[in-house]
Amino acid sequence: MVRMIDGRIKLRHIACFLEVGAGAGFGRAGVSLHLTQPAVSRAIAELEEILGVCLFERGRGGAALTQQGEAFRAHAGTAYAELQRGIDTLRNAGGPAGGAFSIGALPTVAARIMPQAMLRAKALGLAAAVTIDAGPNGWLLDQLKQSRLDLVVGRLAEPQAMLGLAFEHLYSEPIVFVTRPGHPLAIGQSVGMAEIARYTLLVPSKGSIIRPEIDRLFILEGIARVDDAIETVDPSFGRAFTRASDAVWIISHGVVAGDLTEGNLVRVPVTTTISGGPVGLTTRADVPLSPAGQILVGAIRETARGL
Repeated sequence: MVRMIDGRIKLRHIACFLEVGAGAGFGRAGVSLHLTQPAVSRAIAELEEILGVCLFERGRGGAALTQQGEAFRAHAGTAYAELQRGIDTLRNAGGPAGGAFSIGALPTVAARIMPQAMLRAKALGLAAAVTIDAGPNGWLLDQLKQSRLDLVVGRLAEPQAMLGLAFEHLYSEPIVFVTRPGHPLAIGQSVGMAEIARYTLLVPSKGSIIRPEIDRLFILEGIARVDDAIETVDPSFGRAFTRASDAVWIISHGVVAGDLTEGNLVRVPVTTTISGGPVGLTTRADVPLSPAGQILVGAIRETARGL
């Protein structure tokens, strides 16, 4: 027997709830949804009244989901995304590989893997409308869990973050130390962490997956703290600052692969190696891939093998 949903709940209620719940805040949610901020606030208030629970804690820092809000988002996000996917399939279907498909990728993957993978997929008959979003791994996995993405090509996260998800390993990407051409560290023999730490270091932010590996490496070398460091995940800044200074940039190889090939940056020979961990395909464990998704996954696998 089909259970009826409370007819007072409208799609605008769910859309506003999901947008604010994703961290956009009432103002940015309004911009994204082409609504005024009061309209978003009113929709959230109406939804809370219908459900009989408080979904958000309001404060100076914005709106944060309550425990009830988190529980509701897990179900509302999936339902809303599946409904949108059904609509997109009807509107955009162009055969068995038609419809719509959304992919989240690390910036390195978006630059190195996805262009060639898309060409392969198109050659195999892909006719879907594909969306590719690049961003940090944690954000991508959160979007996947909310059904805003169908697939993530990124790093294997901690076990707690992978609950409900399935991971397929593609390749492991090393972490490299790079500098400008002609840098004193790049023209001699292998150097240790103590010598590298004498220079300004560019390192990923603390929230990044590879940062703990970098910190552990310095600790193992007897360096508990590096004072002269700049934390950034912006490859444009890292590239420009490293080329204009004596800084040493510690970063995933994929970010600087093109720069190393072209000679704009050079690797520092170090006395140890450090792995950035596995990169692979992450999907929701209970949701099968569409025909378009299967073509894309096959194309991504083939492209990754070529690395």
